[in-house]
Amino acid sequence: HKCCIRRRLPAQLFAGGREMSADALPYCPPSTAPDPLETEVAQARKLVLRALDAKIAIQDDATALGAIRLALKLAGNILEHPDEGKYTRIKNSSAAFQRCLAKCPGGLELVMAMGFRTAVHEFEEFWAVEVSPLALGILAAAREGLARYESLVVGRAERAQRARLEKVTGSSEQRDRVLADIEADKAERRERAALMRRDVDVALPPASPPPRGGAANGEA
Repeated sequence: HKCCIRRRLPAQLFAGGREMSADALPYCPPSTAPDPLETEVAQARKLVLRALDAKIAIQDDATALGAIRLALKLAGNILEHPDEGKYTRIKNSSAAFQRCLAKCPGGLELVMAMGFRTAVHEFEEFWAVEVSPLALGILAAAREGLARYESLVVGRAERAQRARLEKVTGSSEQRDRVLADIEADKAERRERAALMRRDVDVALPPASPPPRGGAANGEA
């Protein structure tokens, strides 16, 4: 390829009958092969994000956050204590593991993408990571993706909570307005009834006083 021709060439090159200097040719440095470790970390990151995006993040907020936060804790423990074996594994029978990851759609896919594999330790089944530079690189990439999705799900939960509060507040305000309208209507009815009674009282002629002793004298 022209771009990969080394600069040290014969003194004269001919192109279309013209003499050209080797220095006039384009030069590209030789390409370096990709780092195998970086390639494997990138592939694992894709699997982690796929499990998060396609399965875990679409669950309800509590389920999604439970899975993400437990996975974050597992990754963080190993990254912060890579030489302590107790942090590199978790019991398969653990209530938290079963509730948050094993029973969550995509949870076991996420765990495996993070580098965990099943192993037996002291007659118990565990999910464990064999610590190595590759494993630590995968866990670091996974932790970054998990933190991002945690933020997304938390934001979604907060927006839903605000919407529920606004709905409740709006319903309460509407109920208060209805009650106020009812009370205002009752007051108006009472006022109108009072006015009607007053109008009736004004329209009636005054009652005649009874005769003074007339009946008694006639009888006499």
